[in-house]
Amino acid sequence: MSTFHPKSGDITRQWYVIDATDVVLGKLASTAADMLRGKHKPQYAPNVDCGDHIVIINADKVHVSSNKREREMRYRHSGYPGGLKTMTLGQSLDTNPVRVIEEAVRGMMPHNKLNDAAVKKLHVFAGEEHPYAGQKPETFEFKQVAQ
Repeated sequence: MSTFHPKSGDITRQWYVIDATDVVLGKLASTAADMLRGKHKPQYAPNVDCGDHIVIINADKVHVSSNKREREMRYRHSGYPGGLKTMTLGQSLDTNPVRVIEEAVRGMMPHNKLNDAAVKKLHVFAGEEHPYAGQKPETFEFKQVAQ
């Protein structure tokens, strides 16, 4: 019996909406990364992009456990000498929560060309509204939210 290998015609992409209200940031990022790669499907192959589209709403209401809002630092560099910018995770969540979730999901994925394409299927919004209602996305529920 030969091993099944998914072709591009065999892959059906679905749309999922994840509500990030009171969900721990790391659990949200790891679950979204697995769904972007397609690891929840039976026809998963590590060398084929068979993941789904993920829409994350309420990114500004994500939960960060412990005292990481003050302890964890975020760094950006402009490319010029002395261009290092630092801010805490709490400041970064207050100014741009979309960027925090995108960086967390990208960090949970392997760093290669295949997953650069897969991360383009991630759509994060700070509020309740999103423009992807026409795709009829299914809601994804977490078994356990923040404690």
